[in-house]
Amino acid sequence: MIKVVLIDDHMIVRSGFSQLLSLEDDIEVVGEFGSAAEARVGLPGTEANVCILDISMPDESGLSLLKDIPSGIACIMLSVHDSVAVIEQALSCGAVGYLSKRCSPDELIDAVRSVATGKQYFSPDIEINLVQQEDDEQASVHLTKREREIGLLLAKGLDVKTVAAELGLSHKTVHVHRANAMEKLGVKNNVELAQYFHGDLV
Repeated sequence: MIKVVLIDDHMIVRSGFSQLLSLEDDIEVVGEFGSAAEARVGLPGTEANVCILDISMPDESGLSLLKDIPSGIACIMLSVHDSVAVIEQALSCGAVGYLSKRCSPDELIDAVRSVATGKQYFSPDIEINLVQQEDDEQASVHLTKREREIGLLLAKGLDVKTVAAELGLSHKTVHVHRANAMEKLGVKNNVELAQYFHGDLV
């Protein structure tokens, strides 16, 4: 049985979620709290293994409370905010799921079951935002044509002397382009540089 606790200062949200979850045979709502203070007092005695926590509450941030929730309880953050920065902050504080307050009943139930089995869960629209952010970050890495050429040749196992001869450049110029490429890609040595190019990430 999945035991769920709801922490949200809006009674209508708690009531609606509680009714939906209680319809499932494998889910039991074992506690409802309207503030962080109530949750701090009541949560330890619930034996919950999943917590749905509102990120914005009047007495304390849900992110602050999240840091103090026992590690054995999988936490899903609930919010009207779906910015990537807020989501990443929640994940860094220990959340394993993130739901929009606009989520469907199926999304709510899927989220609870997913985190109860050790998986992460994000609403589909939130997942799209995260993927888009990752794509944007990768796209922001811009190598010049020469940096790309040198990186690919080094990744093939050629040494600097051979690369310089093949491209008609001096050793010093090759070293400069390699250093620039490594700095842009955030890699520390030739092995990591080669792995980056071998992975077809550029």
